[in-house]
Amino acid sequence: MEIRELCVRLLEHIAAALGLAPARLNGMFGEAVQAVRMNFYPPCPRPELVLGLSPHSDGSAVTVLQQDAAFAGLQVLRGGGGWVAVHPVPGALVVNVGDTLEVLTNGRYKSVEHRAVASGEHDRMSVVTFYAPAYDVELGPLPERVADGEPRRYRTYNHGEYSRHYVTSRLQGKKTLEFAKI
Repeated sequence: MEIRELCVRLLEHIAAALGLAPARLNGMFGEAVQAVRMNFYPPCPRPELVLGLSPHSDGSAVTVLQQDAAFAGLQVLRGGGGWVAVHPVPGALVVNVGDTLEVLTNGRYKSVEHRAVASGEHDRMSVVTFYAPAYDVELGPLPERVADGEPRRYRTYNHGEYSRHYVTSRLQGKKTLEFAKI
């Protein structure tokens, strides 16, 4: 429940940063979907040969991650194309912007491409919470984000259809976001 409340507050702050009423994003999510996943990555004798999780962006609006402090297994793709380790901070949470926010903001906020890597010495555990609109919600760029002649980069779609597309597709960078692009 506390992570859910954190996600609600994060979306209020994001809406305010976009010049919108704080309740604007949460108000359009309906009965928001929250899913939790736990990942365990055992030590791997040849970590350079495997990935714990392939590069991808999340289909959610926001993702909240609690990392294991033993090993920096999360990496994010930097704009220049290099992978950067996200070093765990004890007691801290990592928040990623997901594809849903990229669509709603018409690309102003970008979803974070990330991956998990294995360690040869340490096991690793993570707890991930995904927060997204209800499956029956129709999503597309907010009208406020396509004002003043800014081109519309994404189409309107049903979030349930996108979710089905996401979970049945291979993790390949931000390829699943092609579903919504114009």
